[in-house]
Amino acid sequence: MTECWGLFYLVWTVLCYFMAKQLFVRTQKIYLSPIIVVPVLSIVLIFMLRHQFQDYYFYTQYLVAMLGPITVAFAIPVFRYRRMIQQHFKVLLFSSSLAMLVGLFSSWFLASLLDFDDIVKNSLLARSISIPFALVLTEKVGGSISLIPLFTVITGLIGMLLGDLLLLWMKYKNHLASGAALGNAAHAMGIARARQRHEVEGVIASLSMIISGIIMVLFAPSLIAVTKYLLGFISF
Repeated sequence: MTECWGLFYLVWTVLCYFMAKQLFVRTQKIYLSPIIVVPVLSIVLIFMLRHQFQDYYFYTQYLVAMLGPITVAFAIPVFRYRRMIQQHFKVLLFSSSLAMLVGLFSSWFLASLLDFDDIVKNSLLARSISIPFALVLTEKVGGSISLIPLFTVITGLIGMLLGDLLLLWMKYKNHLASGAALGNAAHAMGIARARQRHEVEGVIASLSMIISGIIMVLFAPSLIAVTKYLLGFISF
């Protein structure tokens, strides 16, 4: 029976993605993007079948494992714009580092304020990077394999929608700044939106996401320890 459900969820996810992709290509509406439609429909299905998210993740973990190799595809536009990236690399490195520090401190502060347990807190710390990096980070910080993909998708969705609205409201036309903002705040979903806005924004968002992921995987354990130490002085 377990194998049947595994096959069902695998086929469901793949078919749902292709149908959502066709819908998005026809409408070009960001809220109809596969990265939004597929999770929403899958959540509805899980509730209807009265299954757990852990079950769905277990059955479709092979698709999640493909995210790592797929991330390499971001290197193609990065290579094409390598001269521009070399020119602004220090700025991108600084902005990604600062974004990760803000993400760590804000996540831990709010999680402590709401009295979440340590597993939820540690899982929230990895929400600001793409799932392939987040899954690697989970093993180092003691988070939950089930929670991190969920938090990452929610972060990407909110960052993409609200980030885009904020940039439109600010009327700021710098593609470098806009791309870095979307890439750091909303990772893969931010890249999708950045590419719609401008090709250069998409490239910068891709690079920002990669830099952020590498920084988090390499330095997150130490940063988290410092974060816990500094915020430990605050009584919640």
